[in-house]
Amino acid sequence: MSPVDAQRRESEELWRGPGAVVALAVVILVLVLAADVLGGYRIRLGGIMLALPALAAVFTGPRAVAVIAAVMMPAYVVTLAENHRLTLADAPVAIATAVVISAAAVGAATVRERRARQLAQSRRVTAQTQQTLLRPLPPRLGPMEISSSYLASDAESTIGGDLYACAMVDGRPRVIVGDVQGKGLATLEVVLFVLNAFRRAARQGVALHDLPGFLDDTVRRELTLAWDLAQESGDVTQEPEMGRRIQESFVTAVVVEVVGEGDEVRLVNCGHPTPLLLHAGTARELPAPKPSLPIGLLGLDTTPVHVESHRMEPGDTLLLYTDGLAEARDGSGEFYPLAERVGHWADQSPKTLLDTIQTDLRRHALLDDDVAMVTLRRCATRQAE
Repeated sequence: MSPVDAQRRESEELWRGPGAVVALAVVILVLVLAADVLGGYRIRLGGIMLALPALAAVFTGPRAVAVIAAVMMPAYVVTLAENHRLTLADAPVAIATAVVISAAAVGAATVRERRARQLAQSRRVTAQTQQTLLRPLPPRLGPMEISSSYLASDAESTIGGDLYACAMVDGRPRVIVGDVQGKGLATLEVVLFVLNAFRRAARQGVALHDLPGFLDDTVRRELTLAWDLAQESGDVTQEPEMGRRIQESFVTAVVVEVVGEGDEVRLVNCGHPTPLLLHAGTARELPAPKPSLPIGLLGLDTTPVHVESHRMEPGDTLLLYTDGLAEARDGSGEFYPLAERVGHWADQSPKTLLDTIQTDLRRHALLDDDVAMVTLRRCATRQAE
C-alpha cells in the first residue's frame, strides 16, 4: 500500500470511528433541542432524537450507541417538558418507547459488531492461507529474472482465485499464471489442486503440450475425491456445493516455458488473457491462434493443445497477468489501457515494473477483482556476462 493510500485509509477510519459518530450525534441533539425549545409549542422535533441511536447502530459499536442513548434521554425528557407532554398520561409511554428503541439499537450494534469481527477473522485466515499458497517467486530462474505480485480487490468481497507458480523442468524454467472461476474458500481449494498438480507435473517431467491435460485430469480427480469424501462423511451441506463445483469449476491459465538461454519462450494458453512481450519501448500481445479451453473444460474439445513459440531478445520482458488487470475500469467505465501504458516502462526491472503498474492502476480505478502479475525478463547471455 502506498503512503497516499495509507493516509487516505487512516482519514476514512478517523471519520468513521466511534468518536466521530458520537460527536455528530451530540451536535444533532443540540440542534434539535435548541430548535424544539426556541420554536415554541408549535414546533415538535423531539421525536427525531429517537432515531439517533438506531442510525448510530449502523455505523458504530454498542458502546458508542449506549453513550448516544444516554445523552439522548435527558434531552428527550426536556423536549417532552417543553411540549407539555411530561404528564402522567404521556410521559411513561414516551420514555418507555425511547428506552426500548435505545436498547434495541445497542443490541443491533452488538450483533453487527460480532458479525463484523467474525467476517474480519475469516478474511484474515483466508488471506493468510492464500499467502501460504502463493509463495513469492524466486528473483531469478535460469536465464530469467522474475518478479510476482498479488493485488487484492478493493471490493468488500471474498478472496479471489488468482494463482501463479514456477518450477524447473529438465533444466527449463516453467511459469504458470491462472485464475479459478469464482471466489471464496472453495476457490482456494481449487487453487491448491492446480498448484499441486503443476508442481507434480514438473517433478514427473510432463511435456508442455501434455501439461493442460495433466492439470485437467488431476483437478477433476481431486474434486471428485473431495465429493466422495463429503458423501461418505454425510456432510449434506457440502455435497450439493461440491457437485456444482465438479460440474462448473474451470481455470483459465497460461503456461510459459523458457528454452535455452531465454532466446525462445514456448507457451500454451487455456482461455487466459494474452501475455504481453515488452521490447524496445513497445508492448506486443502474444495471441494464441489456437487457444485451448480452460482447465476443467478440456474434455469438451478433442483438439490437441497447441504450443506457441516466440523469440525474446536480451532485456525483453514478458508480462503475464489475470483478467482483473485488463478489466479494471475507471469512473467513466474505461478499461485500464495496459498495453498502451506498459510499453513506456519496458526497460524497467521486473520488480520495478510491477510496482509501477500497481501505482498506475490504483490511480486509474478501484479494483473489482483480484490481480496477479508475473514478469519474466531475459538476462544477458552468458558470453556477455
